[in-house]
Amino acid sequence: MTERAIGPGDNLVRARLAGADLSLKKLTEVNLSLAVLKGADLREADLRDALLFAAQLTDANLSFARLEGADLSEADLFGANLTGVKAAGADFRRANLAVANLHGADLRNAVLRDANLQGADLTDAKLDGADLSGALIKVSEGPR
Repeated sequence: MTERAIGPGDNLVRARLAGADLSLKKLTEVNLSLAVLKGADLREADLRDALLFAAQLTDANLSFARLEGADLSEADLFGANLTGVKAAGADFRRANLAVANLHGADLRNAVLRDANLQGADLTDAKLDGADLSGALIKVSEGPR
């Protein structure tokens, strides 16, 4: 069976891509809703306007990926690396971002309504205009 390359606009609903190397891939407007991408390498991938509704992205590496306008509502990003991700205007509604690394992430105008951000690293993240209503955020306390 010949493997076909994954590309822009593909319909990959419920795809099983755990541990896949999709780094640097152009995946604009791809539908990865309900896909299993646990531990996948999506470094610097172009996922603008992609559908990742309820996708399983635990421990995935999305560092420096482009997620502008992407729908990650209800996605499980527990422990994912989103360092430097460009996600302005992305929808993370009800997403699990607990313990995720969002260091330097651009989340301007992103929807993080009812998202779980407990233990997430938001150091230097840009949150101007982001909707954080109902989000679970546990602020770590410094030394006393």
